[in-house]
Formats: sequence, structure tokens, C-alpha cells
Amino acid sequence: MLRTIKTDWNILADFQTLETPFPRPERIYPGLDTIDPATFPDFLDEIGLVGMGGSGFQTSEKIKANIGSHTLVINGIECEPGISIDKSVLLNDSLWVAAGATACAQAVGASKVILAVQHNPDLVTELNKLYGEFEVLTFSDKYPAGAEKLILKKLIGKWPAPGARPHKFGFLIQNVVSLRAVGRALVDGIPVVERPLTLAMPSTGFYQNIIAPVGISVQELLEIYKLPYDPAIHIISDSGTMMGKEVPASAPIEKTTLSILILKRDDVFRNERPCTRCGACNTACPLGLHPFTLTERIRKNKTEGPAFKAQMTECFLCGVCSAACPSGIPLVQSLEKGKACL
Repeated sequence: MLRTIKTDWNILADFQTLETPFPRPERIYPGLDTIDPATFPDFLDEIGLVGMGGSGFQTSEKIKANIGSHTLVINGIECEPGISIDKSVLLNDSLWVAAGATACAQAVGASKVILAVQHNPDLVTELNKLYGEFEVLTFSDKYPAGAEKLILKKLIGKWPAPGARPHKFGFLIQNVVSLRAVGRALVDGIPVVERPLTLAMPSTGFYQNIIAPVGISVQELLEIYKLPYDPAIHIISDSGTMMGKEVPASAPIEKTTLSILILKRDDVFRNERPCTRCGACNTACPLGLHPFTLTERIRKNKTEGPAFKAQMTECFLCGVCSAACPSGIPLVQSLEKGKACL
């Protein structure tokens, strides 16, 4: 995971178009006239679908666990700084997203579909036109509003118990791009061989939402768009500055790749200084956890005890604590290591 980035994303244009820099794939799967809950999970495995919101969890297993859910929630609350691919997919690929959402809702028996997005009146107006049969529900535009835990809190009106999953309350939450992939397979017979993502290089003003073939290397994408990447000056961030990770140019685009951001090293990394006990990380944590206390215990190998494990179970490594820390302490990296105790 990366540390705080100083880039001002507001200077970049937020294009809604999607570019496809490779030939259209051929149809492989026939469309499904009816959705059979008994065979639908197998169909999702056949097309190669995993959670494309970043989790990579087997979607077929998620569908099986959510049989009986009353509501499907389309998660389009994209709030990771500098990424807008979910919004672009919602606006440009509504046919596939709606088809995928309807199919998944039928598969689990959900009678209602909610489209969850950031609060933006213009966006909501457009989405109501495109998804008239779904309810549009708005959330904060502040990171990490799109986290499943925070979505569930708004849906049920209270904090869910530690470890509670959405299906316990009758909700199936699915990412926009995952549903696009389901709809793409149903409507056009195309398996999961492509990945919509945001490609950006702030230092050049380049910002574009694209559709790339799964498996293409980052280096090939940089060459296609003629981006002047220099490993001595830049780093490549896979899937954001908050929850993303640094990868080499040889790394492939995967089904879970939300974005590729080419960032200046001097803008990303900070020198770590001693903790001043200011409490900024505790205040910033969206779950009210105590990041530095947890980090201290991890560094001292004191990872036993129910209180520590309960907090580590709740933490979803959003990185807000690291971003808020005035001392530049890489808290989220330590917390990531602490997950091993679970």
C-alpha cells in the first residue's frame, strides 16, 4: 500500500468516455433466457468472474451465500482519490450493468435493487434516466464511503455487529464492474476477458477511463497511450493511492485492477517521524478504531487478546489513518501485517 499523495486531483478533467484499445472479443457463451438459481453460480464460474471491486472473492460463492436476500445493492460509491471508472461504467454501459443486476437479483430472490452512488445531483439525474427501475440512494463523497461496512450502516440505520456480513440483513452488495461483467456475458456472450479501469498520469495531465484486456502488461498500456514513464522518477500504483500497491511496469492488468496511476515518487512518499500522540489517526478512522495502539501492539508482537483481534477483524485497511498522520507513519502497512494474527 502507498502513503499519502500530495497530487491535486481537482486539476484533472473527469472524462466519462470509455476507450477500448484492443479488438472486440468474440462471443463465446450463449445468452441465458431465464436465470436458474441452481445453475447461475456455475455460469459465473464458467465466465471467470471474481469480485472486480478489488476483493477478488469468487462471485459464485457470494451468490450462494446470499440466496434469500431481499435487496441487491449496486455499489457505485467510488471515492478512492483519482478513480472514476465506476461512474463511467454506470453512464456508458448501463445496458450491461442493469442486465447483470437484474440477473443476480433474480438468482438470489431479491425483489428490490438499489443503486448506491456519491451525492451528485447531476449524476443522480442521469442515473434515474438510465436505471428507472432501480432506486438511487446517495452517500457521502468522502473516502471511504464506498466500503461495504459503511454502506450497510446506512442501509440498516446502525453499526452492524463486528464481523456481520450484509447477507445477514438481507442485502447482496455487488460492485458496478462485476455486474457489468455479468451483463456482458448474458447479453453478448463475452466472458471476463477485459477490465475497465482508470489510467492517469497527473504530472502530464493525462486522465482517461479505458477498457483493457486482462493480462496485458502495464508497460504495454503506457506505450499505447505514449505516457513518459521513468522508473527513476515515477512509481506505478495499482488500484489507487489509499488501498493500492506499487507494481512494476511488467505487472499484468488483472480482473481486480481498479486503476493504474503513474505518480511522482516525491509526491507519494514521506519521511517517517516519531509519533506525537496527536490522535489524528483515531479521529480519522471511519470505524472509530485506534490505529496507532494497534500498530504498537503489532510491532511489539502483542497480538493476542480478544480486544485486539476484534479491532483487527473490523479494520478493512482503507489507509485513512496513514493519510491523516502528520508524522508520516505507515500505519496501514503495519495493520496489514497485523491481519496475519487472524
